Amino acid sequence: MPSADAAAEGPGQSNAAAGSRSVLRALEVLELLAGLDAPMSLARIAKELGIPKTSCLGLLRALSAREFIRQDESGSYGLGVRSFEVGAAYLRTMTPTRAVAGELRALTERLDMTSHFAILDGDEVVYLAKHDPPGSGIRLASALGARLPAATTAVGKAQLAFARRAGAAGDGAGLATVRARGYAVDEGTTAAGIRCVAAPVFDVTGCCGAIGVSYLAQDGATVTEVCGPIVAAARQATTELGGRWPAWEAGREAR
Repeated sequence: MPSADAAAEGPGQSNAAAGSRSVLRALEVLELLAGLDAPMSLARIAKELGIPKTSCLGLLRALSAREFIRQDESGSYGLGVRSFEVGAAYLRTMTPTRAVAGELRALTERLDMTSHFAILDGDEVVYLAKHDPPGSGIRLASALGARLPAATTAVGKAQLAFARRAGAAGDGAGLATVRARGYAVDEGTTAAGIRCVAAPVFDVTGCCGAIGVSYLAQDGATVTEVCGPIVAAARQATTELGGRWPAWEAGREAR
């Protein structure tokens, strides 16, 4: 006999709720398998998600039929080719500048500072995105399209420290410090009285740019006060781009 709640909802609403639960559980299966390095058995998937084996088997069969997951010779399940295709389609549309846009806006709103995103081009950085706080009368060097020396700017040092050639002879203690912290600082070298703090952003190929903020050093905000939000923004953009923070930095906190 239907419950009072089900009767109140009506058959259409009950079916919709059941369908929503099935979709959410199917997504949970995909998320679980995406975090594994090896296929997982039906019993373990059901246990990890806390659902009956019969229900889990139905989800797995449906996902297998659409090739979002596949079953190996031992009967265990892993991601299928359709999951790869969907992920690849996302990466084709998610460019670095698109991934950082919301992070720059959030940084500016939170810190009331100019935020920007730049990429490395040889020995220079090129500024591709920028967000200014309302009513800011300060004109900084990080104009869109501007080029500045990578070795002296915070966004440049943040990228040089994680470039493929980093760690080679002549790398220098400065870049090693950037790698240890996860962010770089420019104390007025690019523009007198202007402090810049930046953190690297990664996509599937490696370091693809850096997010930073610039502000008057005399305003009183310390590097310690601003580095946390900047590193968090860079990590979030990295996640959206399908990248990973370097293994030797995993688990470290900005200091």
